[in-house]
Amino acid sequence: MDFHWSQDEEDFRQEVRAFLQAELPEGWGMTQFWDPDDDSQFEFAHEFTKKLGQKNWLAVAWPKEYGGLEWPFWKQFIFNEELATADAPIVGRNATRFLGPSIFRYGTEEQIQQHIPGILSGETIWCQGYSEPNAGSDLASL
Repeated sequence: MDFHWSQDEEDFRQEVRAFLQAELPEGWGMTQFWDPDDDSQFEFAHEFTKKLGQKNWLAVAWPKEYGGLEWPFWKQFIFNEELATADAPIVGRNATRFLGPSIFRYGTEEQIQQHIPGILSGETIWCQGYSEPNAGSDLASL
């Protein structure tokens, strides 16, 4: 069994790596790290997220009918490995991981039209919070 990446896969890795090198400041993830509590860094991260959206790289596993790319697993793996290696500052990943798929699976056409474009573009920032009686936001206390 050959565990080496094909030339197409290595070419794709280099494409992602080149994008990250072009869009992230020098030293990002090595000497400079994302502090989501820093407003200027959060704004940078949001702009970076929108650049991923411009390349349609936010919902790579989604079905094409909802604006996704339906990438095969290997391509998603390489992409996510490069993002993680670069410590890419992506805002609102819950939108593409949980919210968007829930909307296009269970939502109305109106909800799909209202929310999916903003998720795909990175314009809309979604988050998930929990609050339970007598537990605040600590699910472990339930």
